[in-house]
Amino acid sequence: MTTQGLLGFRYREKDRLVYNHADSEPDLLGLRILHELRNVDDWNMARERIKNIVSIPETRKLDEHSCLAETEVRRHFPDLEYRTTPTDMYQLYQPLQGSLKPYLDGKLMFMPDASDFIHDSLHCEWAYIANLDTELLEVWKGNQLEPDSEDNRMSEEENRYGREPDHMGYYPCAMVKEYDLKELPNPGLFLTYYSFSGDLNRSI
Repeated sequence: MTTQGLLGFRYREKDRLVYNHADSEPDLLGLRILHELRNVDDWNMARERIKNIVSIPETRKLDEHSCLAETEVRRHFPDLEYRTTPTDMYQLYQPLQGSLKPYLDGKLMFMPDASDFIHDSLHCEWAYIANLDTELLEVWKGNQLEPDSEDNRMSEEENRYGREPDHMGYYPCAMVKEYDLKELPNPGLFLTYYSFSGDLNRSI
């Protein structure tokens, strides 16, 4: 089974999150996001770029109104390969999945938004959010069958994604770890917590 997740930013109390279809575990997607964020030299510049991101529902069909999004993708990434001609925002950006670098570098302004997916912890197993309001990298974990599980770092606070279960009995994803964006750990230290909690990918 694939391990689905989210990655993105939070700025001025608004999420800008994109979907990741597979390999979302901390030692795969988590390490990639950690590497990209550790390489940010100027967080003031990054903040300006993130502020200007335009979130568009990933299910939005491509039409005459999406031409700017199509233009920026093809201008900066002319060699992208598609199995079929993309018909919506998700398909247009799918080859770029699993990376925040195009947004941090200012190459992409439009984002196929999937922010609501974090409420579905049955399927959204991991989320990595660079929160510019708190200047923290947040790691969120899915499969939440209790509103205040011991994994939940926010158990003494209100989970901003809610505390009500869905029709399958799952609660929204819970934040399990956070790191100072300007003093991010090295990869080995980052993985220590998830190694002890048994959350690393079992296939490697």
